Parts: sequence; C-alpha cells; structure tokens
Amino acid sequence: MNSVIKMGKLLKIVIVEDEPISSAYLKKLINDSGIEHEIVAELDSISDCLIFFSEQPIYDIIFMDIHLGDGTCFELLNSLTIEKPIIFLTTFDSYAIEAFRYNSIDYILKPAKLQDINDALNKYWSFKKVDEDEYLARMDQMVSSISTPKYKKRFLVRVRNKLRLVTLNQITCFYSDEGQTHLVDKSGNNHIIDYTLERLEELLDPEQFFRINRKITVSIDEIHSVEDYFNNRLKIRLNSRFKMDMVVSRNRVRNFKSWLKGVS
Repeated sequence: MNSVIKMGKLLKIVIVEDEPISSAYLKKLINDSGIEHEIVAELDSISDCLIFFSEQPIYDIIFMDIHLGDGTCFELLNSLTIEKPIIFLTTFDSYAIEAFRYNSIDYILKPAKLQDINDALNKYWSFKKVDEDEYLARMDQMVSSISTPKYKKRFLVRVRNKLRLVTLNQITCFYSDEGQTHLVDKSGNNHIIDYTLERLEELLDPEQFFRINRKITVSIDEIHSVEDYFNNRLKIRLNSRFKMDMVVSRNRVRNFKSWLKGVS
C-alpha cells in the first residue's frame, strides 16, 4: 500500500460531511494515512459552510461530501468562490463530471479506503508542485477520461410463468414494502424486482427518476400534479391508475423542486 508523500508541513483540513459516522470514519482514515494534519473545521450543512467560508478561514484542503442534509455541495460552490482544492466523497459516481468543474483534485466513492485517501493526498502534494497551466491541463485530462454514466434501460420481470421486459418509459414508480422492492408499470401492474431502492438510485437516470422518500421512487413522466401537504411536505398525483400516497419527505422537498425544474 502506497503511503502519503511527506512534505514537512502541517496540513490544515476542513471536513464537510453531514453523517457523524462517516465523518468519524474519514478522520480515522486521515489519521491512518500518517500525514501531519489539523482538522480546522467540521461542517455538516450548506448553511454552516456559507458562514464558515465567507469568513475567509485559513486552511489547505477540503474533504467534501456531495449530498448534505439541506442540499448538494454544488449549491454551495455556485454561491461562493472556493480557491482551495477539494476532495469529493459520495455514494454515487454520477456526479464525477460535475465535481471536476470545480477546484477538485479527486473523487472518492464511499465507503472510502485508506488507499483512496493516500492517493488523493498524494495528488494534492503533486499538484502543489506544478504550475497553474499544467494543473489546468491535468484537470482537462481528468474530465475527458470520465465516461458518461450508463444507466439501466429495462427490467426483466416475471408475469405468471413468463418473462417480460419493461422499459423505463413504461414505469410509473418503484416502492419498497416489507423488505421487497416493487416495480409499477403504467397499467398499474405490480412486479417484484431484485433491487433495493438504494441500488436503483445508482442504476436509474437521475433526470428521469427521483426518490421522494425512503420507500418510493417516481418517474417524472408520470407526475400529473404536485400540491402542498401538511408539515411542509408535498403530495404528488400520478397519471396512472396506481393508488398509493405519494408524499415528498420534508428534507427532500428542495431537491425535488430543483429536479422538477431540470436543475441538478
């Protein structure tokens, strides 16, 4: 396992992560890397980040989770200028291209490993040595090397004793019930599939499907109307005859509205 290049400098680190367990695990990996460092701030929301970074703090590098409790980190990065390098961490690989539009030096998929942290920190030290032109050239090369994400196009389901293909444009929603995941087509037919909703978030095109709460993921083509619902939530009415309460969780309302508008 490659160790981190020693540069004889205390590395000042900012961690942006809304899950305490993930934050503690990340700090352990950084400690295990053997790098001399100081955690100057641990932030868990966009609002806290806006306050912290607007005060022009002294730090060297940021470890930043993409999904935070009050939105994605890109909302933060579009609101202010952060010139220091960023190492992004996320559960999904669909944000890689967008991440490298910002001052990114690496993109780590969770759960991170010690080797991932070592590699990212070595990239940081390497980039510190090169001039700006070479740095920008490397960034362009990274972006061009990332392939366009490939999303699932169809599902194979069983109808009695036969197998049938269901394409994405035939799907109304997915929902979880008693440990099983169901696919509902536009005719209201219900099919059990061997994917969790968490796995479907990685396989489905995020422009087409949105997970509105812990148990339901819907297709944008099947949304007939959206109305206000109590406790600052939203209620969805679908085009199909499938009947189920479609309520957007309060903590997903903001991202859901952005999704409806076509804003990532």
